[in-house]
Amino acid sequence: MRILFLARALNYGGAERQLVVLANELAARGHRVAIAVFYNGAPLEKEIDCSRVRLIPLKKRSRWDLLSLYWTLLRVVQQERPDILHGWMSDPNLVASMIRLLYPKVCLFWCIRCANVEMILDRVGSTAHWFERQLSHFVDCIVVNSRAGLNHAVSRGFPSDKMFHVPNGIDVDGFYFDPPAGQRVRTGWGFTGSERLIGLVGRLDPIKDHASFLKAAARLSQELPEARFVCVGNGPVQYKVKLEALCRELGLVRKVMWVPMRPDVRAVYNALDVLCLCSLSEGFPNVIGEAMACGRRCVVTDVGDCSYLVGDAGVLVPPNDPEALAEGFRQALSSGRNPNERGRKRILEHFTVTHLVDRTEKLLLGFCADHGQTARGCVTPTATVIHRSQ
Repeated sequence: MRILFLARALNYGGAERQLVVLANELAARGHRVAIAVFYNGAPLEKEIDCSRVRLIPLKKRSRWDLLSLYWTLLRVVQQERPDILHGWMSDPNLVASMIRLLYPKVCLFWCIRCANVEMILDRVGSTAHWFERQLSHFVDCIVVNSRAGLNHAVSRGFPSDKMFHVPNGIDVDGFYFDPPAGQRVRTGWGFTGSERLIGLVGRLDPIKDHASFLKAAARLSQELPEARFVCVGNGPVQYKVKLEALCRELGLVRKVMWVPMRPDVRAVYNALDVLCLCSLSEGFPNVIGEAMACGRRCVVTDVGDCSYLVGDAGVLVPPNDPEALAEGFRQALSSGRNPNERGRKRILEHFTVTHLVDRTEKLLLGFCADHGQTARGCVTPTATVIHRSQ
């Protein structure tokens, strides 16, 4: 089976990391896999298994450089002759659909990895989302990584009969309990060992609600002097300036660290006593699953598939509620510093990379067969396809 994924760029992020993992594993199973990117040079490109997966830069020059993008991608598709053209999130979904009009032989897959994203879209983003909704009826298959995202998309007019739920897969060989690595990070951050460290790992974006994190931190630090807080992630400078101003207003300057995203994410998780995700909206947040695989206790807002992911192995609180978030921190810290074995067990049982690749491969092969591609080495029409999420 020949698969061509289409992505914007392979920057640090849960969706991008999932794409790299999926591409590597599908290629290891003998499929011919390539990833075409609008913009190349992003850090996760280094994690591609270049012996099996081809990275194809499309060299998009700007947001509005569309004609050359379409022309370049069309030539790539004609050369690669993929069985599956798989858009990876909104803009690539739209571009892949335009290519499908010019190259109708290919089976078109989309990927949706968010829920209720409309709350943060600008005018251009809202327009693109409208077009995505209209074009969704002409796609062969839409893969959604969260139940919340699937239900929300259907409520917005996406075709339910074309949507399949495939949860993310966590690399449990790459994310595990690693106290020495965690201690190295804590030492590098200047902590002595007595502090109780609560971290928010995610891009600086209003949807992540860093403001509630800081307000909860202010409440907790009044009663727990050894509590410290770290925000790990990148984002717009102007937004960070606003958050730093709020930090000063709350008297947290000496309690909060701002750290850029770094490649040794496992070590970062292991440096924390508690991982916080206080987003206003989510699909299936990888950061929770990765932290659970590392034996971290997680305090998360009840949005998207967070409840489905943590089960009874984490603390669930309502969104946009700093007081409830602070109470969640208290509850998580009261469990001590032993690894959260129940959290890792839940990931092993339900959300591994093997689960992800098995489900995705069956889905791809089934649609490949439905499109009559057996002559090109796919599978017979009896291939099993996973069931749609109910």
